[in-house]
Parts: sequence; C-alpha cells; structure tokens
Amino acid sequence: MRIRTADGRCLQAVDGPAAYDGYLGPTAGAPGTWETFLMDRPTTWPVRSGDAMVLRAVDDTWRPLPGVLVRVDHGVLVLPRKSKKDPQLVTYQFGGRDRPLLVSSPLQAGFPAYQGGDPGEWTFTITGMAGGSPVPFGTPVKSGDQVRFSFATRNQARPERFWRLRDDANPRRVEGDAEPGGPAATTFTIEFNEVRPDVGWRPPLDTGCRRCARVTAVVSRRATGTPIAGAHVTALPPSVPFAGDTAPTDGRAELTASVDGAVRDCVPAGRIELQATADRFQVARATDTVPDQGAVEVRIPMDCTMVTGRVLDSAGNPMPGEWVYLTDAQDQPILDLDEQPYQTRTDVEGRFSFACVPHRQVKLSTDHDPSTDRIVTIGPRGDHVELVVQRTAATVVVRVVDADDNDQPLDGANVRLTVGGAARTAITGGSPPEATFLLVRPAGAATVRASTTGYLPSSVPATVPASGTVTITVRLRRDKSVQAPVAFMLQLDRGALPRDLDLHCSGPSGGEGRFHCLFHDARPVPFVRLDVDEGQATGPERITVTPVAGAFVPGEYHCWIDNFSGEQTFARSGASVALLSVDAAGLPTRRGRWLAADLPGDPGRLWYVLRFTLDERGGLTVDPVMAYRSGSWDTVL
Repeated sequence: MRIRTADGRCLQAVDGPAAYDGYLGPTAGAPGTWETFLMDRPTTWPVRSGDAMVLRAVDDTWRPLPGVLVRVDHGVLVLPRKSKKDPQLVTYQFGGRDRPLLVSSPLQAGFPAYQGGDPGEWTFTITGMAGGSPVPFGTPVKSGDQVRFSFATRNQARPERFWRLRDDANPRRVEGDAEPGGPAATTFTIEFNEVRPDVGWRPPLDTGCRRCARVTAVVSRRATGTPIAGAHVTALPPSVPFAGDTAPTDGRAELTASVDGAVRDCVPAGRIELQATADRFQVARATDTVPDQGAVEVRIPMDCTMVTGRVLDSAGNPMPGEWVYLTDAQDQPILDLDEQPYQTRTDVEGRFSFACVPHRQVKLSTDHDPSTDRIVTIGPRGDHVELVVQRTAATVVVRVVDADDNDQPLDGANVRLTVGGAARTAITGGSPPEATFLLVRPAGAATVRASTTGYLPSSVPATVPASGTVTITVRLRRDKSVQAPVAFMLQLDRGALPRDLDLHCSGPSGGEGRFHCLFHDARPVPFVRLDVDEGQATGPERITVTPVAGAFVPGEYHCWIDNFSGEQTFARSGASVALLSVDAAGLPTRRGRWLAADLPGDPGRLWYVLRFTLDERGGLTVDPVMAYRSGSWDTVL
C-alpha cells in the first residue's frame, strides 16, 4: 500500500523503518521502500470499505520488518467525577491531541490502563470516500480511490477517531488529532499493488502479460559510423535496469536484466531511454519506444572525447605551427584509433585538438622547455588546455660560500637548481668559483640546493626572472663530525671480470720506511688493515686507516689496484675506488670516487688511483693519479 496526500505526496516513515520509531510524513520524492507498507489484514480481496487492516514497514530489500508496524500512540483520559464521592476514573484511549502516528514496534505493558500487545493499537479501519462522503459499508476500494483511516478508542464517548494530516511540525507529520470542533479527517488517495522481495513495486495489476520486446543497442561513432566495441549500455529509470556490452565486431549490445532470479531479454513495452558509455567517447543517450512484441534496434551515435587547447607565448600571443604531443605521464606514446601516436601542429591561431582520447591521465607537451608540459586527467567530457611557452630565458649564477669562514667561496660544491618541477645540476668552479645555469625557464619560484664534503647541505628559495641574470648565494655550515674523522677507508667495488682485482695501499709506517697493505699482509701496521681479499667475487674490498693514540700517522698514502687474474684489462671491469672518511657515529662521507672506465693511456696490470696526504688531525689533501703502471702483485707504489 502507498498513501498519497491531496497534493500527490506519499506518506513516508520519516526517520526510516530501520529506526523503528519514525513518524509518518509526506515526501515529494519518488516513492520507494520507506513509502511502501505491507497489509497483514484484510483477509478478503479486494479491500472493502469498513475493513480492518494492519500496516507493516518494509526494509530496503522490500521484505517485511518483523514487529515494525504503523500504530497510534496511546493516551490516558481522566474522566470527570459526577460527585465528590465518586471514584476517579482513568481510561486508556487511542489518539487525542498531539498523539502521533508512529512506525514502531508494539508498546510493552506497564503504561497506565494499558496492557501490552493490544491489537487495537495497530489496527485501522479503511473507509472509501466518494464526493466527500463515505461509501456504503462493504463497497470495494480500488487502487486510486479516495479513503480515510480511523482507529478505535476506549473512550465510550468517542469510540472512533480519524487520521488528520498536520503540517505545523518540522518535519511534517501525520497525527491522530480529531478533537470535536477540529478540522475534518484527511482524505488520502490509496494505491494497492504487489510487492516482491528484492524486486519491489511490481507493474500495475492491469498490465498486459508479456507486453515486451527484445532491444538491441547499436553503438557507433557519429562522425564515421564505425561500430564501437566495449561500450556499456544501460536503460535509465524508470525502466527495469536492462543492460549490455557491445561486441568487438559490430557494436551491437543485446539488453538483458536479472528479474525474479532469471535473466530476461524481453524489455517491457513503452518509452525507453538508453545511455551508452565507452572509453574515448562522451556519454550518449537515445530514446525510443519498445513495441508490444518482437524486437527493436536503438541506434546510439557517440561523439569522441576531445582534448583541445592553444599554445601561447608568455605574452599571450598564439604560436602557430608548433608541434603538440599527447602521451602518458611518463612520456610514452598513446596511440589513437588508427594506431598512430597523438601528435599535431597548431593552426594559425595556435589551436590544436585531439579526438577520441582515452579516459586516463595524459601529458600535453611541446618541443620547448618541459616546464610547459601539462598533466591532466581526462574524463568522458574531455578538456581544454592552454600551454604557455616562455620564449625568453634567464641566466642563474650560484655562489656557494663557507658561512663559518667569512663567506669564503667554495670550489667543487654540488649545486642543484629546480625550476618548474625540472632539476639541473652543476659544480662550482672558476675564479671566483661559481655554478652557471644558462637558458633557465620558466620565470618564477625556484629552489637552489648546495652540498660539498665537510659541510652540511642547504637549500634556499629563489626567483628566476623572465630574462637577464640573477646571482644566488648559498651559505654552508661546516659539518664538525666530517671535519673530525675517526678513520679513513679505501673501498674497491668491481664487476665479474677480471675475477681477481686486489686493493693495495702504502704509506708512512710511523717510523722508518713505508708499509704495504695487500692480500697476504692484511695488517702490516697496527693502524692499517685490509678487511677481506675477495678473490672470486665482485667486492667490495676495504682498507681502513685509523689513528694511533688519538692522532693519525701523518704523511702521504698511495692507493692502487692490481689485476691479479689478468683475464682482461680494467677497461670493462666496472671497477671503482672510493675514499671515505668515517665520523664518530660510524657514518661515512665520500671524499672522492674514481672509475676504471675513466683511465687514460695504454692498459697495464696496475691502476694507480690516487695519492692522499693526512695530517695528525685528519686534515686531508687528495691528488688523483689515474694512470696505468707496469708491475706485479708485490710492486710497491
């Protein structure tokens, strides 16, 4: 049953059937489960004027909610005494002023003059109305008729009350207020219909049997008529949700739906609106009429998802004849429907367009600076994108200075400049030492980061002009842990061939002569040791130099590599040597790294990598040698 007010609204369990205590109130929305009530009574059909009935709420699957009934709140009426000697009489009644109709479980016993489980609390009488007057008792009441509802009370003077719609509450409610002299009972329009679990409100009782036809959606590209594969087609409400997907060859989708647990392919007759969605295409709709029988084809032309835009210079002028590319976010090509990459040139107004673009994240770029690139997420409706190319560029000069030594310039510092999401690197050098970046664009915010051995890295914000030169200074503080090392380490890393490269080091022994640290004399002096001789592996091998009595042994140390196995030269060995200083926390700092691939000259058995000098406090001076030498495993350099 659905109960409508004079203005067409359905009565709804305002707080929802699941709450078990919702008021009834009118709603302007489309009726659903909350506006639908099942009838436990009457026992005869059709319903007759004067029949008693019980209304029960349903859940979201259209199944009855046990014990959740439409009931009238109870009240207590205190009857006046005829004389002082008469006892005070209290009677239970339904309805009365401000006694609302509720959707709730039955009341329990314990209220004054009330015993729980009284069926009168949720039993109503339906009365048919015609021309504003009640129809004779027993007259059939049909769907669409006007009716009133009443309920019994235990007040003998007023044995019957009628529902009345009150609109003075928020939310509006239906209340059982029918006091003498008050407004007349509310007249509602009643709708009877079959309800099925999971399916819901069934078609009207007078719907013809099998008035339906098979529906095939034919989906194609509007511009060319080419069938579209993989499109999903659905029937929009109020149709039963028939749906289907187009085949790979002909763009046809046979619409089906699951109804009453079975797959149906016969769509009810009448107007139907179909919606098609597909990757690379805009959402499309088509309306048609389904006949009483047979079959019908509904054609749905679809328009491509378009990505359009313009290429402008920084002054806002169009740039004609510029190549524009559409790729994925990693710059990998995306192919169009003809299996060609998306790329095109702008017209005289700087405009470009791409048709049938897939619905995903894409990048739009030109042949200019990557800062021009735009990454956008494309949906069915497409997008319009402007690419602004800055024709001018600036020069950025970076100076890195020692903040702990009167801002003395630092040579060999690493500098990283980030502008517009793109990064460039350089090393300070020259006189005075500087790092220079040419053709920097776009103008605007940038970040400069600098680092060098023995100092703490630092980043500073900067502003890049549209043209001209800007100088940026980065001040570095000394890293005390690096400038006070507790050890120095030489590390050899290598590839698979030659199979046996050996790390060697010589230096002052602390007395007369020089030590030679190698594979068969791994600890020639107490302050130098070779950790392991990796004869059949790819390393690393490490030689560590440590202080003696809190001070390093000063002097010049030499480092070289012996190609012991001699299968091939150093050229393709992938070998490298790093010089590391180690702080008190055991953390290394790289003071230099040299690659065998950078060796000049004719190959020899020995690779003389570097010389370095230590003072007692760990002060370091490095002199890369990077030269081949002749000799054998016992040669001392």
